[in-house]
Amino acid sequence: MLLYHLRKGEIAAKMEKGKNVEVKTIEENLRMKLHRLKQEIREMGERGIEVELATAAAQAKSAALDAELAAKMARYAVMNEETVAMQKEHDAFNNDITTRLQKLHVKYPLFNQEATNSGPEGTGPESVEEELEEDIVYRPSFKGRWKEENEETAPKHMSLPPVANTVVRRRGFGEGTIYL
Repeated sequence: MLLYHLRKGEIAAKMEKGKNVEVKTIEENLRMKLHRLKQEIREMGERGIEVELATAAAQAKSAALDAELAAKMARYAVMNEETVAMQKEHDAFNNDITTRLQKLHVKYPLFNQEATNSGPEGTGPESVEEELEEDIVYRPSFKGRWKEENEETAPKHMSLPPVANTVVRRRGFGEGTIYL
């Protein structure tokens, strides 16, 4: 029995020793969890600060854009007012000219009559007539002797550029076709 009591004491000591080991292990696990939680809290705080900084930057940019928009709107309003004022001045000017012309027409009835062709004969626009198929040949001045019959047999170094031999056939007033 003595043995039994000895063993019982050893077993109790071993159990107490095992409890200490278990308590130490649990304590270390709790410390590690506490450390991880503190680390996560720090990281979340840092992320929160980063988010706050990004938010502040975005708000500052938005405020700058709002100020720029307000300035542009103010400029637009000023330009709109100036445009309205200029339109009023333009309308007043046109009305003033119209009234002056009406007064002149009343004062000088000569302005109301149609224009008559009372000038010398052959000076009106209808008297100008042009030949219908007129050929005009442009040739630059040429230094040296040149005869019209030599035109086909001229040496290559004496030949004229294609633009110089341009012929214009006029068909009527203000019309013309260039043939190269």
